[in-house]
Amino acid sequence: MKTKSKELKVKVLLLITGSIAAVRIPLLVSQLVKDNYDIKCVVSKNAEKLIQSVSLSILSRNPCVLDEDQWSYLQSRPLHIELCDWADILIIAPLTATTLSKWVTGNAEGLISSILIANNKPIIVAPAMNSKMWLNKAVQKNYANLQAYPNVLQLKPSEGILACDEIGVGKIVPNDLIHLALKFLLKQNKKPFYRDLINKEFLITGGCTSEKIDAARKITNNSSGTMGLMLAQVARFRGAKVKYIHGPLQNKMDITEGIKTYEIENSNDLKEAIEKEISTCDYFIMNAAVADFKISGDTSKKVPKIKFENFLKNNIEFVPDILRDVSKAKKENQIYLGFCAFTGSIENAKKTIREKIMSKGCDLLFANPIDIEEQGFGPSASNEGWLFDKRNMEYHIEKSSKIELANKLINQITSNM
Repeated sequence: MKTKSKELKVKVLLLITGSIAAVRIPLLVSQLVKDNYDIKCVVSKNAEKLIQSVSLSILSRNPCVLDEDQWSYLQSRPLHIELCDWADILIIAPLTATTLSKWVTGNAEGLISSILIANNKPIIVAPAMNSKMWLNKAVQKNYANLQAYPNVLQLKPSEGILACDEIGVGKIVPNDLIHLALKFLLKQNKKPFYRDLINKEFLITGGCTSEKIDAARKITNNSSGTMGLMLAQVARFRGAKVKYIHGPLQNKMDITEGIKTYEIENSNDLKEAIEKEISTCDYFIMNAAVADFKISGDTSKKVPKIKFENFLKNNIEFVPDILRDVSKAKKENQIYLGFCAFTGSIENAKKTIREKIMSKGCDLLFANPIDIEEQGFGPSASNEGWLFDKRNMEYHIEKSSKIELANKLINQITSNM
């Protein structure tokens, strides 16, 4: 969320504890400062051994706060209270097992622990530790206790190669995902953050499919997969279990952690993946841009240009309507949402949109214009649109970022169950 003036900057208090993952945090600070956030860093004694506080001060354009500053004679009031009052939002990254234990047991020893216990602002929590430590019963119990904290957004560590050269769960989530979680919380308009979708399951599709024409050519549609990713992560931030089926992602942000992803190529792959997973979901969102045509003939060889027109004429066919086909097995307790891109005025498109809702068998259809500048395709594009149901509901969502749009759409579809 970019701000227009110094006075409007969002103030982020970044708490850094002594995991080796702390070495990745200076890049996060730089990223957030470039996006015009006001950052203050608080560094624990162990974290000081891993990163230079002077570097954080320079990157953040604010003095770095250390444990030893907690009871400085220069402070006119308790520093942990002062910092909590200053911040709009907090991030603790990385969170160690020791700091987690202090937090949930009310142990205020040290500046960061004091801040965590005094804080009532929204806070993003990104643990990082060795997998044996992470999977320890005491650590898991402490982490589970954070679910009772209404202001906490938890980003579980991911699986990969750890600093100890072991492969397991314990890696801190990517900086891009922490940044996305920050944007999500700020879009709540100062309302309390609730994990209202715990025990709910979402199946979401996104990106484009492609169909082979021959050994060298393909038919595809335009989609970066970003909108589907935003829907998936918003549902996940709100507590849901999420599966995301997608074509190739054209998105430089590393934001797929925390959701189960399945990459597919063509419409047949997409349909098979949906049919395998759809029976257990509560909400199905069909956001994939499915290629409209495919080749029925042999695609293993390259067709010479001189024969290409005749080849297409004799071998091209429509791709079956996947949403319509899977809707035939829809259960009463499931909500299906489809997407419909259109050009021109919404008034002219309404008749077609309402016909599509009925023919496709979905509960809701979101129609978004793609012929307006800076809207539609691409990771940085904004979107607006109209949500329709089978009755007379028509809900306009004004132009907004894709993560804000995703949150508003999920608000609407979950209110229909």
